Amino acid sequence: MTIFINTLKRIFRNKVQIFFILLFPLAFMTLGFIGQEPAVKVAIIDKDHTKFTADLVRNLKTKAEIRNIKEGKINDDLKTLKVDYVVVIEKGFTDGLIHGKDEGITSYSVKESNFSKPVSAFLEQWLNHAKMVAEKVQHNPDSFYTEFTNYDQLGAIQLVHKLAVNEGAERTKSVLGYLIISMLYTSLIVGLFIIFNKNNHTLYRTLTAPVKIRTYMLQITGSFLFVSFIQITFVLLIIKYVYKLYLGSAGFSIFVLLLLFSLVTVAFGVAISSISKNIIQACLIGICLVAPLAMLGGAYFPLEFAPDIIKTLSNFTPVSWVITGIEKLLQGQSLFSLGKELLILILFAIIFFLLGTFRKADIAK
Repeated sequence: MTIFINTLKRIFRNKVQIFFILLFPLAFMTLGFIGQEPAVKVAIIDKDHTKFTADLVRNLKTKAEIRNIKEGKINDDLKTLKVDYVVVIEKGFTDGLIHGKDEGITSYSVKESNFSKPVSAFLEQWLNHAKMVAEKVQHNPDSFYTEFTNYDQLGAIQLVHKLAVNEGAERTKSVLGYLIISMLYTSLIVGLFIIFNKNNHTLYRTLTAPVKIRTYMLQITGSFLFVSFIQITFVLLIIKYVYKLYLGSAGFSIFVLLLLFSLVTVAFGVAISSISKNIIQACLIGICLVAPLAMLGGAYFPLEFAPDIIKTLSNFTPVSWVITGIEKLLQGQSLFSLGKELLILILFAIIFFLLGTFRKADIAK
């Protein structure tokens, strides 16, 4: 553990390295907001508090940024653009809807603005389908909740005019794409650290002690994985509580997926150190490799409309698989459903480690 602890001390003593580990990802991630449409700001005042209205609020959260306001300040908040659209749900609304009554919900928006129309259309269709379900079950409350739960899970097929893209998820995916790029760039610190130890003979002095090269590399790798843990935790907290980006129920799963990807980036840094003779060469090789890896992987922009050859090549980059994993998690899939993506990321980590430790073994002889 001595090498592990000393490496952490050396990392956090260097202000430049701290900047690249914590602040560089945040600065770089702001590029993910460029070209993004601003989210519609919606306020929901729910006085009914039923399972149906909770489901409605949950689904609206995937379409807009939810704000909290007081009912008495609706007009003022609309005028000052604190919110673009307000929905007030009166007590007894759900019971009335089940029994065929068309009242108990009111919406407010700025008349001159078309910005909130997609949310308005979504709300209208949601309520129309709820009324259809209520009629189908002959206004039976228990049957209504059972049938509407099935609709809520499969309703995207029925809603022809439902918003095709979860804007919140798309924005989160874009921002996390830039986080992944920054993780690749900060992984170069691993390679530079190992090369620096080799150039100032720290590595050789360490190996003269009763320390095997495998132990040395494991502790170096472990220290940088611990730093990645801090980096990812810090950045995701900022994303959730400062940027307030949509994560749905996938926050922890995305955290685990990014931790696994950090294993790939650390192994990537080890591989860079193996094929580089000095720090300048490592920087040049790393920068030249990171850009195409990120572009081919879809971190800079989506690959939906890319040529087939690009899509094929993207399968040979770890970035493509972590981006695919993030997209699936934001769509509601569980971490356990990402078996293929997780396995391939592990394989990339193993390949990079083998490339990086092959020549280290020569040094140990």
